[in-house]
Amino acid sequence: MDFSLLDSVPDAMVIADEGGEIVHVNTEAERLFGWSRAEVVGRPIELLLPARFRAMHRAHRSGYHAAPRTRPMGLGLDLSGLRRDGAEFAAEISLSPIEVDGRRCVVAAVRDVTERKLLEDRARQWGKAQDEVRERDEFLSVASHELRTPVTALQLQLQLLHRLATRSRNDMPRMLEPRVEALERQTRRIAILVNEILDVSRMRLGRLQLRYEALDLADVAREVAEHVRAEVERSGSTLRLELAAAPGRWDRTRLEQVVTNLLVNASKFGEGKPISLSVEADGARARIRVSDQGMGIAPEHHARVFERFERAVPIANYGGLGLGLYVARQIVEAHGGEIRVESVPGAGATFVVDLPREPPPARAPMALDAPAVLH
Repeated sequence: MDFSLLDSVPDAMVIADEGGEIVHVNTEAERLFGWSRAEVVGRPIELLLPARFRAMHRAHRSGYHAAPRTRPMGLGLDLSGLRRDGAEFAAEISLSPIEVDGRRCVVAAVRDVTERKLLEDRARQWGKAQDEVRERDEFLSVASHELRTPVTALQLQLQLLHRLATRSRNDMPRMLEPRVEALERQTRRIAILVNEILDVSRMRLGRLQLRYEALDLADVAREVAEHVRAEVERSGSTLRLELAAAPGRWDRTRLEQVVTNLLVNASKFGEGKPISLSVEADGARARIRVSDQGMGIAPEHHARVFERFERAVPIANYGGLGLGLYVARQIVEAHGGEIRVESVPGAGATFVVDLPREPPPARAPMALDAPAVLH
């Protein structure tokens, strides 16, 4: 089975068969647990759990395979994952049944919630005045996680159906192929919206957790461009790349999210005209530029487009939650960088991301914002 879709999922994904043998892990799981895919495939899934949980997990796994169903674990429970270096982390896990090459398997979505639990403990100390804010943000986090579980399972099943349709020699599967592709596009859109809501809840609870690694920003931009190129082309635009080497230390997944949001934004408002994506390095800093030739943004709206639920156009004309640029700004600022827009109406827009090539000095966790209502 082709598991490429799993590498675009922001959660760590682990697939195991009925015997508990690991069949596949995605890139995020490799990063979270510290094991490479080649090292864990074929080994017991209990390898990823602290020793005190392994017997309980084996018993639970047997019961799950007897009556498989999509469900969350870890909401209110003390579950932990185990990294290769022996460090433990607080985890939330969601399970979904899946068939892989004729074998009944389970796909587990795993999230490291260590920071969230610490921030929840801090929030609880604030007293009654903050209870409503905390409960709302916890609800958003839990609700988003719950929504991601069926969406991920649906994406996997659609990918399998798509493969079957393209390989069949019958006319009916070929007739279904464009409809399956349309369903895949819509599930990806749902996944993006859910991830945006989840990110906002994380940001409301405190600072984003970043996982720095050595990488080339040009490689990140190139991979994202290939991933979203089809969506850009469906909008009628073409995508031009100007990518110079820009090595540094950043969180790959989060910067992929920034570039994706900017390219999707450009394709939405670019009026079918060419879009350019460039990367360059200048001394201690690196820069990303995403430019379109669309409707542009009036100067009085430049700051507002980076706020939650804000947009420079009527909501009736363009979909979305108005969170993409807000999330991008939070990620960039967490890296110690800046994001801005250069635009005038009718002349397109250029979004510029300026990043330090080395992580900023560690800072104390940010306090929660003043209470605000999410509409």
